[in-house]
Amino acid sequence: MPHPAKKVVNLATELRTGIHFGVFIDDTGSPGLNTHGISKERKSWVAVVIKPSDVPEIMDGVPNALAYLKKLGVNNAEFHFSDIWAGKNAFDNLPLKYRLAIFEFMVHIFNRYGILALVQTFDPPQAQRIQAAAKWPEMFGPLRTSNHEDIALIFLLLRVRMYLQDNVGARASACVIVDEGRLAHGSSIVLPGLAPTFHEGAVFFGRSRDIHPIQLADFAAFAMNRWQLLSVKEKLTELDKTLLDVLTPLSSTFLNLERIAVADVAELGTLAQAVRARVALHDG
Repeated sequence: MPHPAKKVVNLATELRTGIHFGVFIDDTGSPGLNTHGISKERKSWVAVVIKPSDVPEIMDGVPNALAYLKKLGVNNAEFHFSDIWAGKNAFDNLPLKYRLAIFEFMVHIFNRYGILALVQTFDPPQAQRIQAAAKWPEMFGPLRTSNHEDIALIFLLLRVRMYLQDNVGARASACVIVDEGRLAHGSSIVLPGLAPTFHEGAVFFGRSRDIHPIQLADFAAFAMNRWQLLSVKEKLTELDKTLLDVLTPLSSTFLNLERIAVADVAELGTLAQAVRARVALHDG
């Protein structure tokens, strides 16, 4: 029998209908970085969830913000926030005050539109415990449940679907797009079990230069990763504190991360002590 014809989905058109939630996913980690308390092999995936009515406006807004970067002398730039923070590649000549202003602008965008974020992090031992606790199928499309990076993405997709079903119900529909890397731009995973919550039962993969809201997921992933690194750092620099102060209003964005209350960031010596105190309280 002939195979059924593949359906072509125009993501830009679908996202502009105002029908679908926009779910954009990026990854982060610190491969090879030896940081006490954090596995250098950990992999985090972060999904940002944008309300259907806001998706078209955000799709128009990100290119306008990129055009502003060109006025600052940053040519052919994308919002790659690890580069912005480090002042490297396209941002190597951009002064710190402008780079910090970009972070402040992004926090404003997240809060203005009520953008939410879901996170899933696994390192190899955590993934092995998950795999041992239940019988998982070997493959989820092309994703392997034996790979800690893949199973972290699988769990995040399940978190997104559960969030939409619990909070929106059967009428929920989302276009889900992952930054290219694990699969190439234009690829997709199509599984009937993902429909109807995921449009066409699909998870799409694309490049952030073409699908601009993926750069919002890059920002959320950067913020989460930076918080993880600073939470185990024994001595915060003044620049660390400045970044924490800028990112603090973003805390309510992350639905499944615990928060630490800090009275005065400027007087903060270390987040690690606050984290240890919280863990001790929970263990007690």
